[in-house]
Formats: sequence, C-alpha cells, structure tokens
Amino acid sequence: MHNARRSPRPTRRTVLGVIGAFSVAGVAACSAPGPAATGAADSTPTAVSTSIGTQPVTLKLYDGQGLKTLDDALIAAFTKKYPSVTITPTYDPDNVTTQNQPRQLASASPPDLVRVISVTSGTKNNLLTNLDAYGAAYGWDQIPASQLAQFRAKDGVAGSGSLFAKASGFTMTGLYYNKKLAQQVGMTTPPASVDELTTLMGKAKAAGLTGMVVANKEGGGVFPYQLLLNTSMGPDKVSQWVFNAQGATINNPESVAAATQVDTWNKAGLFPQAVNALDANAADALFASNKGLFFPWGNWDAANLDKTMPGQVGFFPMPPTTSGGKVAAMSDAATAFGIPTKSTNKDAAAAFLNFLSSDEARQIAVDNGFMPTGLPSQAAPTIKSGSVLADVTKAFATVSGDNGQVPFVQNATAGISNQAWTPESQLLLAGKSTPEQFVANVQAKYEDELKR
Repeated sequence: MHNARRSPRPTRRTVLGVIGAFSVAGVAACSAPGPAATGAADSTPTAVSTSIGTQPVTLKLYDGQGLKTLDDALIAAFTKKYPSVTITPTYDPDNVTTQNQPRQLASASPPDLVRVISVTSGTKNNLLTNLDAYGAAYGWDQIPASQLAQFRAKDGVAGSGSLFAKASGFTMTGLYYNKKLAQQVGMTTPPASVDELTTLMGKAKAAGLTGMVVANKEGGGVFPYQLLLNTSMGPDKVSQWVFNAQGATINNPESVAAATQVDTWNKAGLFPQAVNALDANAADALFASNKGLFFPWGNWDAANLDKTMPGQVGFFPMPPTTSGGKVAAMSDAATAFGIPTKSTNKDAAAAFLNFLSSDEARQIAVDNGFMPTGLPSQAAPTIKSGSVLADVTKAFATVSGDNGQVPFVQNATAGISNQAWTPESQLLLAGKSTPEQFVANVQAKYEDELKR
C-alpha cells in the first residue's frame, strides 16, 4: 500500500540489519575503488568495490512522489555521511510511475538508482544490474531470505536466483485489536492459533460487537483470506504464485481451507453485516467507534490509529493454523531500488543500497511509518513506548525471523485485483459462491492473464 495508505491493496509495496557494520570504506574483490570500478554497460559485475573514494560523485535517483519524504530523509542522511556524493532525485506522480519507470530504466542515460516495479521485466533485457557481487561484498546474504526474495529473478521468474534490487523499508500486515474490548472478552495475550482467534471473535459477537472489521467494497475481504493462506499454503508457495512460477496454483485444498474459514466467519456473523458495502474509511470509523475487536490491516494505518485511539490499539501477526507454528504476513517494499545496467556510478549506488540497512536508515524508515530492512537480531529503532507502531514493528521482527514475508496476491498480474479478487470475494461474502468456486475462478483468471 504504497501511496494510498488506506487502499485495500499495496501496489508495490526489523529490526534489522547491521549491514551498516560492513564499512563502506572496505574493499571487496580486487578492483580499484571508486565509481569507475564497474563498467556502465556491465549487467553482471564481478569485480566491485565497497569504497566510493573521495572524488565527487553525483547519483540520479528515480521514485514516486508518495515516497518523497522518506527518500529525501535517506538522501540527506547518506550524503551527510558521505559528503563526496550528491544525490539528485526525480519524483514522478504516483499514478504514472508504472508507465514511466520502464522508460527511465531503458534510457540511454538512466538514473543510478531507480524504483524497481517489476524485477522480471527489468532483467528481461539486461536493464538492471545483477547485485550478487555487491551482496557478497556487503554481506547482504545475512538478511532474512524473505526480505530479498521479492527482488530476485531467474529465467524470467521472480522469487529466486540473483538479486536485482534492495528495499528502503517494508509494509506489514496483521491484526489490529481494541485493547479495551479484548479485555472485555477475556483476551490477555494474542491468540496463538486460528481456533483461539475464532473463539475470541465469537465472544465479541455475543457481546454485541463486530468480531473482525472487514471492508470488502474495494476488495479488503481478500486480506483475512491471504492472512490465513500464508500459513496454510506456506510463504514459499504463495510467493511463487504471485511471482508467476510455472505450475503455481491456488486451486488446492490449502487455499480452499483458507477461503472456507473466511466464509465460515462471515456466515457466523463475525464480519460487519454490510461487508461488501463497507470501504476502507468506513472500516476505520467502525473500528474507531469501539465496536470492533479485530481489524485486519497494515502499518499504513498505525500513525492514524495512534492519533484517533491513543493507547487503545494493539497489533499482532495473524496466528498460525496450529499453535506453535511459524507466522507470515503480506509485506511488500516501500520502494525497491535497483541500479540500471548503464549507470556509470555502480559502486556509489550500491553503497546507498547498503546504507538502507544501517541503524540510521532503519530509524528513518520507522519514523516514516515503514518497517526497516536488515537483521532480526539488530536492535530495534526508537519508537514511542506503548504506541501501536511499536507493536507493528515487533510483529514484523517476528515475521521476518520466521522468513514469513509474502507479497500481496493482488499483485500477481496487472488485472487480477479488479477483475478477479475483488468481484470473486464479493460473491463469496454475499453467499453467491462457494470457497471452491472462489479459488477456481481466481486461478482461471490468473491463467488467462498469463496466457498459459
């Protein structure tokens, strides 16, 4: 949920990594330091340097307007630390970045750091630099695999293979809860399993409350389904489906089970009565009115909830099917930056990518409402004690430690969100479709879009 923070679907869009502990002054491989260490047209450099030298270097950066505040803060911090580097950003309106980013990447003189919307399309014509050598030099392999999987590609399929981008921060999804109502229904700790969650929602309904605030006018009903799917089907299989891997399918028992659980919750009256007429803003209002126990949503609403319901809201990852299982959540990049093959300043650009996992950059990410990239063992950024953002960040550390980051299923193809997920989920929640039909119809649309 990258730009419209209350949209039901992020569009590209830790506690974390002491990657900053690897000094940018150190040298990797055997190349000379500085921006000339890698050639402008080299898509797979092997001799790279972690030194940016002392000569002035200017980097051009391309991103969407919605990330300007975050990017400007990162740029200011990086250039203060490395005064020989100047970064000149260009920000497109968010509604045209999807169209303009490929042009930026294919330009004869592209930016040195570019927002990567599709790793596979960027690698198809060798337009993106393979970052494997830089990853080895800086130690990025220590970062949890699920943080990097979305930016890897091999043989035209994302999710594995070589690394082509690195995130400035991540979104995080799970369940907000009303602390007062949780106490009312006897919830002393977050539920450890789906069964425990269901029991608590039932108690909320018995008390005249909404068990789970789901808004499906714009497809938000897919949220609880995927939160369940992530653990029932497993992060790797869900990710491969989003990445369009050959043979990937959601038309399977695990997916039907997740859809059946959502259908059962809805038929039991645990969702709002007019679930298909409720939009994101109305869901926010319902939750803020102290009438809903749980709210499946993401980090983009944390700052708003801290203001409207200070001290009243907590957050935890969707519990696994069985108590003791690993947790997972939808978690896309705020921005994934890559280095165009034609960049003449690859070493300096890679140093910026490395900086994104430093202590300072992690704090900047959190200050802007995102989850920071890096190692789960890294000390958490400073966050106001008792804030819901503190809970979100803690949950992200748990998910990251479990390698449970999963991309949003609505991003699997260009049209599947509006043409399949939203209408099919509305049919399911209206009682006009079955869980089996729901997943079969979405899979059919997926296959049709991929022409396979």
